[in-house]
Amino acid sequence: MTNGWLLPTQYLTAGERLVHGKGVGAAVGAGRAEDWVRLDADVHSGTLDRAYGWKCTLSLRIGAHWFDGREVADWDTVPHWNGDGLSWTSPPTESELALCLCNADPRVRAKALEREDARAPLPLLLLRCADTAPAVRERARTAFAAALAAAGDGSVRSLAVLALHVGVRKHGAWARELVLARTGGAGEAEVRELLACEGRHGEDARTAGVRAGAEAGVLDADDLYRIALRTDRSDKERLAAVRTALSADRRDGAGGERAARKRFVNFLERCETSQLRVRALGGALAAHLLSADELAGLACGHRDRKVRRIAARTLLELPGAEAFLDRLLAASDGVVRGRAMTRLRALGRARDLVPHLTDPSPWARDLACRELRAAGTDPHALYRAWCADPATVTPAAVSGLAALRELRDGPLFRTLARHADGAVRARALGGLRRLGLLDADGLARHAEDPDPRVAAVVLRGLRDDAEVLRGMLGHPHGRVRGAALTHLAHRHTLGWEEVLPFLSDPAKEASRAARGALRGRGSRIPEARLLELVAPGEPPQQRALAMELLERSFEPGPLLAALRLVDDPLPAVRAAARKGALRVLWNRDAARGPHAEEIRALANRHAGRLPAWKAEQRRRAALGRK
Repeated sequence: MTNGWLLPTQYLTAGERLVHGKGVGAAVGAGRAEDWVRLDADVHSGTLDRAYGWKCTLSLRIGAHWFDGREVADWDTVPHWNGDGLSWTSPPTESELALCLCNADPRVRAKALEREDARAPLPLLLLRCADTAPAVRERARTAFAAALAAAGDGSVRSLAVLALHVGVRKHGAWARELVLARTGGAGEAEVRELLACEGRHGEDARTAGVRAGAEAGVLDADDLYRIALRTDRSDKERLAAVRTALSADRRDGAGGERAARKRFVNFLERCETSQLRVRALGGALAAHLLSADELAGLACGHRDRKVRRIAARTLLELPGAEAFLDRLLAASDGVVRGRAMTRLRALGRARDLVPHLTDPSPWARDLACRELRAAGTDPHALYRAWCADPATVTPAAVSGLAALRELRDGPLFRTLARHADGAVRARALGGLRRLGLLDADGLARHAEDPDPRVAAVVLRGLRDDAEVLRGMLGHPHGRVRGAALTHLAHRHTLGWEEVLPFLSDPAKEASRAARGALRGRGSRIPEARLLELVAPGEPPQQRALAMELLERSFEPGPLLAALRLVDDPLPAVRAAARKGALRVLWNRDAARGPHAEEIRALANRHAGRLPAWKAEQRRRAALGRK
């Protein structure tokens, strides 16, 4: 029988085996490229404290007992730099040499490479060829070049995967090229081994496999884009796949340019990660892959606003971008439209800015105003002309006029506050608020407006006046009561006793706001009161919320209530009760306090239903994530 909770245990890491005096072969096991990388990382991690003078203690739990980490592997005993040199035996043992070559202290690594009588394993020399310390790197390259020249073809071939893996590091290209020059390049077997690597260091290996696969012709552009779309891979690997695909497409020449653009645009549409899309687009733009028409298509139609805006900015920097201005001016993104507006005045098309004074985007409206003023046109006069005619006024025109903050427009806003269109009334009230011409009492009178947009403006203006908001809790419109509750709960002091009656409010907006306010104050409601609210005779909304708040408690009273209500006729109460009952069945302390006998009896009665309740809880959680 397998236990899904227990995983295979590795008692000693590769580095710890070396500390115990085992040979390099016993430490790396199968000797694959990832094994050598893991050995190097293990030793580097274990010797960090000694190398940098850190003091760190580690305790491990093995079974029921705790042990000091030194009982597993005492890294203080490994060779280290003691001021005069290395504290190792002469000649050093195989394990000591390996420990020194992978040590976190660069002085130790450099000293280990000076000994001519010490035969360092070729894979460790290869790793040191990409070392971050220049002195270590130069000595390792000299030793590795000599050792590689004397090695047989089989030994060199066994280094190919590791050389490809190390090649993605900052200083790894030298060793990679030296090994591949002997092997004749990477083969399919090496690429597949790298792509199959897992674990902590698998990301670098798979990234190396992507690059090597493209160079060896094992992976074509379609394969690379399929890797880039895998959600189980890191963004680093996926971005490497995209960039490699772009490089491969450049090598194909002009004949495959159209197919390359099509593949990349398809990738941008299918990729679900915004950051990856943006970085991939940066690579494509650096490669000059996309045409002006494709950039215009991305700017006007892509679902990612970052992609749209980067594409628009790039397009407008290209020669001949004027041909696409009208297309950009009609884009759905206000920033894209705004970028196109900035080009109109220089082209003598300032009059084309006038329609954008009523743009849906406030930023675009403001930009159109600035550009028109620079061209000698007064946008205020245009706004007043549009707003003075009730037949032609639009909400955007009212907002644009309000943004200019001219006190002389106050009477016009008061007239518009009685307009037949609710959106116009709402924007006019917003304009009066900006000008400071509407006090709290005046705003409160407009709360009776049947249009919800007007009420939203009113309540937003009154959100800092707790007294007026409390007066609106008795408003005939449910949405007003709900908004007043929300503002009071978030910005002012609101007791749970004041909120409780609104749980049974007939208006959904008010009852929903009450539930939200009480959830944030659930810990303040006395447990005895919650137990009263969950009684069968109480209103359903109160019972459901009270049970939801009680199921978070491990006290005997709430746990007993949960067990009693697992078959309640109300679905919301039943679901919360079963969630609380799951805690009872796993909490032995619940049956030791008050109500112990009844809790124990009910828990035993429902024990067989536990799997079904747990499955239902998981199903509800999965539905909530969708």
